[in-house]
Amino acid sequence: MSVFCSPVLLSLGLLVAGACRLSARPGSERVAERPAPVPTAGPGVPAASAATEPRQRMPRPYRGRLGAAVALNATFVSCHPHEAEEWRASRHREAYSNAAFQEALRIEPTGFCRGCHAPESNPASEPPPSVAELGVGCVTFHVAEEGVALAPASSGAEPSAGASPAPHPVRRSLAFARTAGCAACHEFRSPVAPRGGDDDGDFMQTTVREHQRSPAAETACAACHMPVVAGRRSHAFAETRDPAWLGDHLHVTAERAGPGRVRITLVQPSPGHGFPTGDLFRRLEVGCELRDDGGEVVSRDVKYLARRFEIEPGLPGRLLVADDRVFDAPKVVEMALDPAPRPRGAVVSWWVTYQRVATVGRGTDPKEARVESEVRLCSGTLPWDG
Repeated sequence: MSVFCSPVLLSLGLLVAGACRLSARPGSERVAERPAPVPTAGPGVPAASAATEPRQRMPRPYRGRLGAAVALNATFVSCHPHEAEEWRASRHREAYSNAAFQEALRIEPTGFCRGCHAPESNPASEPPPSVAELGVGCVTFHVAEEGVALAPASSGAEPSAGASPAPHPVRRSLAFARTAGCAACHEFRSPVAPRGGDDDGDFMQTTVREHQRSPAAETACAACHMPVVAGRRSHAFAETRDPAWLGDHLHVTAERAGPGRVRITLVQPSPGHGFPTGDLFRRLEVGCELRDDGGEVVSRDVKYLARRFEIEPGLPGRLLVADDRVFDAPKVVEMALDPAPRPRGAVVSWWVTYQRVATVGRGTDPKEARVESEVRLCSGTLPWDG
């Protein structure tokens, strides 16, 4: 017998207006930056954009503009209140202040982490409160170079930017509209990777290359993560916390697979990258329990799907040791329950839960990780017949 969990069961263009000045130069910007990604022809970046937009400046971490960025961001907020309201409630704005990151930072207080989560700070030290509160701000995305607002180029699918001309220079970029606006922060090497290493294992996060290898390689990140609402692209980035949206992007079936065996199959109907996207703070918990007619757990099995990192003695950071997430092929998870108990009226309860973990256990057992938040994506029951 099998059970299918359907999602129905689960109960940019910013143009700075007015007297905004697009300048965010600190007194002396001496903070080392990661190089901005250069678009190349291939999956995710059309050949035309590579040819017409050479060596363009894109959003990136390690900006170090400090209070100047906070002041400039305030002009974006005052000129674009609708987008600003969405941004204020987003995980981008909370990139530095959210509890999961702060817990991890207390364990590993490194500039490597601050450079992405507080990109306008000096990563060598704790950011000032205003810079910490800014997180990843509007200015981080839309002012990649001084004096010019970066915005998506029209591709025919973008909502209208409006008829009024901008009162300042605007550089519209097709690469920014596709994947390059996200690339520098959502794909980066591990601090312990060999210099220039280009294997997946050399990277702490591999979202962009996963996207390039996926069936959705020619689809912009914004198509899923910034849906058009009332003619505007949303800046809330709320989908990854929405059970219905997550459930719609992961279909699950469960079936008995012999004595004491349960088979759970996970499928991405429209894969754009691994599910969940790969860093050491996100995972799927796949579990099942045999319960007697009184609801007591008789046997239990739980597995975790993630990019798994371990501490290597004598080396800083963590090394990638496994990656068993859901990609574009069905992911089959075999679960084992004790076949001996045969309680009357027993049932198998199963579930799939998306988890954000605030810390990763210092050993190799993923059960040691503390769950910071979780979303139940799918669950059900199966009869138990020995």
